[in-house]
Order: sequence, then structure tokens, then C-alpha cells
Amino acid sequence: MYIISKKYQLLFCVLVFSLSASSQSNPRPISVGLETGTLVYQGDLVPSIAGSFKNSQLLFGINVSKQFYPHFALKASLFKGQISADESVYQEPSWRQLRAFQFNASVTELATVVVFDFADQSLDQTQRLTPYLFAGIGMSYLKVNRDWSKMSLAAFDPKSSTIIGLGVDTLKNPPSILPVIPLGAGLRYAINERWSFNTEIGFRLTMSDYIDGFSKAGNSNAKDFYYALKLGINYQFGSRGIKCPPAKR
Repeated sequence: MYIISKKYQLLFCVLVFSLSASSQSNPRPISVGLETGTLVYQGDLVPSIAGSFKNSQLLFGINVSKQFYPHFALKASLFKGQISADESVYQEPSWRQLRAFQFNASVTELATVVVFDFADQSLDQTQRLTPYLFAGIGMSYLKVNRDWSKMSLAAFDPKSSTIIGLGVDTLKNPPSILPVIPLGAGLRYAINERWSFNTEIGFRLTMSDYIDGFSKAGNSNAKDFYYALKLGINYQFGSRGIKCPPAKR
């Protein structure tokens, strides 16, 4: 874990240095930001399509972005958070309390995305509030802890897919390194030409059904994923930032 975290930090620093160096010869702005929020798991262990908020914890991260064309920017981000779920907290359907699977996983993610901003940040703007879209690639380091010790074995047929599937799942190690596809949208609010707030939702699409440590004992036809709800504050360098509307007289 320590070695992989160091690699993430080193790679992020290289990205920051590269973007900073390029800004010396390119007038297009560069910005840095801090962010917080939460990660939400969606998979076999939750009944809601919105995912599991019952055990949500805060994430913390940093990011740096560099505009390379009007309306387009490249952003690198690094954050650390946690996802989890516990079937025993759900009353319906009743079999979830009998199966009672649970898991928690720490998540450290490094991602690079292309951001399309509906406002050209290198020009004088009169908009305080602007939407943006983003998509890219990333890598997550996971430390998954799964637990089926609360399962009521007597409630399930020994030949059922749940019991047989659990036997298969226990032989499969959950992923520790997971490629992800960040995809989402957000809103940015300009305080002045340097500072801005933003809020965003970003889905992390994956090709794994073992983020929660279970697959064959659940629905192996659907992949697990998680999404991030974030709030951030950003500082923009350069001589041309966002220009807020003049005060009304």
C-alpha cells in the first residue's frame, strides 16, 4: 500500500510539474484546487439504484488543471475515500438480512480527465455560474475487506446459487488495482477572477464485479461501480481569469 501510494503521489507531482511548466509559455490559465465529498457504492449489496449512503464517509483530494483550448482543459486529480455496504440494515427484501453480506474498501484514485467548460475561462466572462462536463481514465487502489460471518446459512439451500456462489467467491481475491472511467458533470461558481467553488458528480465505471468482494453469490451479470459527490475550491493562476459581473448601481 505504501509503495503504490508513493507511486500515485510521484505521478501526480509529475503531472503538476508538467502543467506548470507548460503554463510559462502558454497564456492559457492553470488552476489548482482542494476537494471534499463522499463516495457512493452501487452493486449487489444495495437495493437502491442510487447506491448506499448509509455508511458514507468523507473523501479528500487535490487537483490541477490546464486549459489547452477554449472551453477545454486537462485536469489531473488525486483523492482518498471509502466505500462500504451492509445488507443487514435493509428491511426489504427480507432475504438481505438473512444473507447479511457486508464490505468496506479504502479507495485511492488518480485520474486524468478532459473537461468541457461551457464558458471559455481564458476570456473575460460575465457568468458567475457555468456548467461543465468531463470524461477520462483513471486508476484506483483498493483495500477490500468483505464479511459474510452474519449470514444465516440455515436459511439457504446448500445447492442454491447463493451458497455455491459464495464458495466460488471465497476463492477469488477482490481487486487491489482497478482501472476506472470517470464520467460526469458539474457546476462552477466564480467568486472573483481568481477564486471559484465547484460541485460535481462523477461516476467511476469499471469492468469488475468484485469491488464488494462478492459476485457469484449475487448478481454476476452486473458490474459494480461507485460515484463521487464533490465540493471544491479552486485558485486560478495567470493574467486572464474569470471576470465577474460588475456590481449593480
